Amino acid sequence: MRPENPRPIFFWAGVAVLTLLLAGLARGSALLPGDTSARRPPTQAPTAAAAPEPAPGPLLADWRGFISLAGPDTPATIRRETASDQLASLRGHGFAGSVSGTGRRVAYWVTTPAGAQELRVFDVTAPDQDTPLTTLLPGERGTAAVWSSDRGGVAVSVEASAGGGAETQFSALRVVDTPTRSIREIARLSDGDRFVPVGWDRGAQLVGACIAAPDGTAVAYDVVGEDAQSARTPMEPGIAASSVQSNGSAVLAIVNGTVVRVWTIGSYGDHRELGARPDERIAFARWKPGGTGIVVSIADRLEVWPSQGGDHRLVASGLPAAADLLVSTDGAIAVLSFDSGRSAVAVDLASGRAAAVPMAGERVLAAISFRG
Repeated sequence: MRPENPRPIFFWAGVAVLTLLLAGLARGSALLPGDTSARRPPTQAPTAAAAPEPAPGPLLADWRGFISLAGPDTPATIRRETASDQLASLRGHGFAGSVSGTGRRVAYWVTTPAGAQELRVFDVTAPDQDTPLTTLLPGERGTAAVWSSDRGGVAVSVEASAGGGAETQFSALRVVDTPTRSIREIARLSDGDRFVPVGWDRGAQLVGACIAAPDGTAVAYDVVGEDAQSARTPMEPGIAASSVQSNGSAVLAIVNGTVVRVWTIGSYGDHRELGARPDERIAFARWKPGGTGIVVSIADRLEVWPSQGGDHRLVASGLPAAADLLVSTDGAIAVLSFDSGRSAVAVDLASGRAAAVPMAGERVLAAISFRG
């Protein structure tokens, strides 16, 4: 008898094994009641919480400060923004001078009972090491000074000292080179008006100056080359010589309290005008260092205006009427004085934050920097 073929046995045995495997896989993949571990959807990594913004730091800085003055017959002093204590006193009394663009160097006329005959310069970090730049002749007195754009020279105005006869009255515009301490006259008036130096662009070799009437009104703008060649342009009424300010290459002035006029040192005729609203008056306008912005005190507000024209940016509002306006040498804050200069507030020009400036009855006249 022929033996039975084993192949069908092996076939059906393989089918049985495969069936068991499929059943096991199906069972393993099924969700059991209450089982939440199988087929869990992927989870995203938690997003890191945004770091909180750091609390704003102090608005006033120890490395910034002021030249201040308690009274016309007292010496000007140097102080920090953060405290009214004086660090040093200048020679003479009052202050007729200028701070360089960095805020570190100061040039000023030493005013004594005999008149302002000596121009001195010092670094604010070492005021006791001041150096004489020039000394005037008897019968002359210095009245103002401005630094050149490269901080290598000072343009000054000089006039006859009090007590001179009518025939001796004059106002002269002179330039002083600080490395050589040489002084040279480039223009002179003898009609009763006086020079108010505005700026000295050493690159263009031009000095700009207002010609002011005895009442302080600007009557003309004079551009004088270092070669003493002069181009004089009349200025219309309504401009106070004290409102004319330079940033080294450009100049601004307030016209009738409603317009800020802007021009280059070398060309008054080529100017642009930035207007306020007809019902508001501009109190002060100052250049913002490090750019072309102009800080403007108008009505109860502090604003920044682009010198090329454009939208005005509101910095702060609801401010009392300002008695003066300074801008720090780094362009970060503006300092508005109130109460005839007896109190002051610093305003951050980026955020509008404000902080009271410590005062002790003095007026702050110019901004300085101890690290510029």
